[in-house]
Amino acid sequence: MWGTTQDLDRRIEEHGDLIAGMTSRFGLPLHVVFTEVLRSNANAFKEAVGSRYSNSVIAFAVKSNPCRGAVRAASALGLGADVASEHELRLALEEGIDAERIVCNGNAKSAEYLKQAVEAGARIAVDNRDELDLLEQIVHTRSAAAQILIRFRGMPLSGLTSDDQTTAADWTKFGFHIGEASDLFRRLTSSERLRFHGISAHIGTQIADPRGYELLLGHLFRLAERSMDIGLPVDCIDIGGGFPVSFLTEAEWEAFTSRLLHRIRGRGSIVDAVTWNDLPMGYAHMELDEGEPVWVGKSYWAPYPASRMLAHLLDHRFEDGSTTVDRLDALGRPTLIVEPGRSLMATAGVTLTEVTGMKSVLGHPVVSLDLGINNHGTNLISPDIFPAVVWPRQPDDQGIDAFLAGRLCFSGDMISKAKIRLNRPPRRGDRFILYYTGAYSADHFASNSCGFPRPAKIALRPGGTAELWRPRESFRDVFGAPEDDLVIDAG
Repeated sequence: MWGTTQDLDRRIEEHGDLIAGMTSRFGLPLHVVFTEVLRSNANAFKEAVGSRYSNSVIAFAVKSNPCRGAVRAASALGLGADVASEHELRLALEEGIDAERIVCNGNAKSAEYLKQAVEAGARIAVDNRDELDLLEQIVHTRSAAAQILIRFRGMPLSGLTSDDQTTAADWTKFGFHIGEASDLFRRLTSSERLRFHGISAHIGTQIADPRGYELLLGHLFRLAERSMDIGLPVDCIDIGGGFPVSFLTEAEWEAFTSRLLHRIRGRGSIVDAVTWNDLPMGYAHMELDEGEPVWVGKSYWAPYPASRMLAHLLDHRFEDGSTTVDRLDALGRPTLIVEPGRSLMATAGVTLTEVTGMKSVLGHPVVSLDLGINNHGTNLISPDIFPAVVWPRQPDDQGIDAFLAGRLCFSGDMISKAKIRLNRPPRRGDRFILYYTGAYSADHFASNSCGFPRPAKIALRPGGTAELWRPRESFRDVFGAPEDDLVIDAG
């Protein structure tokens, strides 16, 4: 199966000499993407819609891997683009993605972003009334019309992922409230230059429970029907993304949550803790004496990962017996836009680094790595769980559970705040691999904290060739040269 840890191990072994050469050239840490896995993931999404509802666009989230190589690969695979700035929009256009297959997202779009989107003919997911007013001004001075979707929030969908990644419930900065829909639709019926195409929503990331999407679809279909009743045709429905990755197997996830619950209920000592600082993670809402536990928030196993979630949603049957495809047909077969986010790229990538030491903290093994959360940054949002391995695997490996610490000079720099099962206790100088880091990890919070240059990112292609997607920064890139003139002339 493509993109599993076993599949990635095989690819790492097959490309061993090439990876060794890239490591020698660019150093560690090193981010590696396997383009064959990306292709497989993209094809699975296209097949999920193609066999059920062909009028669709699968849009690559540029922010998940914001570099030219990734966008070029997405374009070659026939994907659209989900962009979040004028810079990502420009890159998508330069790499040949058709404007009508680009959705411009964001809650604080600059005037320049909106102008470029209008001129290109990209679809703009309008976030608020100020954006609508500014778009009216922009199109008044141009011959082009604005191609718009209206993004909505206010669906009762909280608790599906971490609070900071919930993007359609009440507490979110994104979109219009669904209670504003009728007034907005009436306004747009009289606008000559704001070309309404449809509606948009995005409920978050790593949404493992399909019920969230099922509820979302019901809301979107009701909004579409209201729009059409007012006289505003809907030719596009953007259901966003957030499709999950199974970072752990079902058995691993059940074992982790069981051990965490055991500790929360006070049935173990500090040595039995499985989270850093004894974090309750998805059980934070629980009282000690509660009965059946319910995990709330971001999960790391999903019954329908990636494209399987999309297939499940298209086959979903509502209470009246109609399927999602039936409801789309009844609306006149609008274009369905899907923004899979991390699930396109995550399993295509690994991060190689080196062990710098191991110690015991309160009886727990803590492995220090030669990278920080600025190179593996999603832990800044929630305590993520990524599988990992001491490389290479050995026949006599004896497993160990350990926390992973980063190299940055502050206590919050933990690469894993959940205990990770490693194949053996590592030693200083051992190579170390983090799996499923192809989306967000390398870039979302990349910085030069503590003066470290950003690592290189390479892509390995079939046939044993490599592409440089991002060069390793140098000391001078970070700090400049001693002879650089640091004085700014105010004139």
